[in-house]
Amino acid sequence: MSLAAPLPVEQLAQRCAEETEKFNQRQINDPQFCFELLRRALADGVAEAFTRVYQIYERQVLGWVHSHSGFARTGESADYFARSALSAFYFALRGPKFAQFPSLPQVLAYLKLCVHSTIAQYLRDQRPWLDLPLEAVVSPAKTPDLGIDLHVAEIWEYLCSLLPDERDRLLARCAFILDLKPRQINELHPGLWAGEREISVALYRIRQLLRADTTLRRWMGLDGEF
Repeated sequence: MSLAAPLPVEQLAQRCAEETEKFNQRQINDPQFCFELLRRALADGVAEAFTRVYQIYERQVLGWVHSHSGFARTGESADYFARSALSAFYFALRGPKFAQFPSLPQVLAYLKLCVHSTIAQYLRDQRPWLDLPLEAVVSPAKTPDLGIDLHVAEIWEYLCSLLPDERDRLLARCAFILDLKPRQINELHPGLWAGEREISVALYRIRQLLRADTTLRRWMGLDGEF
């Protein structure tokens, strides 16, 4: 049995907050307490546990909102997107669906994806798709098989044709949409790449390929980098 399993929610939340602060300070930390708190909140549906999750991760979520390239164009408050993302996160991972995420980095990566998807969806609803950068249009939460707008589906299909390798597509999503660093990608998907250097080299290759494609640049109306 882990050290986290027998703890009541209050003590679990306290340990999670402490370990989160260690992580933010780049100190050695133990993820089991936060993972157990998230498991109780989502898999077990313990309301008190989710309240603590909200309190602990709200600051991180707000940081992700502020760092998103499209946030400034929304005109909304960061709190609005934080609430929306945490709500989407709760409904997406509650119950048995939580079992699909066996580690804390994977759970938090999905939470970050909820932030990006929430902002991207808001921008799609408010503005013509041609005005948006690549990361705001091509979202892993909005793939062609979900019946989305034809323009977005066409862009995603074309992007996939440029990146036929499934690992390249996954890497593009992690780097361009989730804004994960090579170290974080390597931790989230252990064994898929030999290490951070291989990820960095692959990302350089992917960026060069996408930048060089005139059709993609014309569709997206991009003159600079993405």
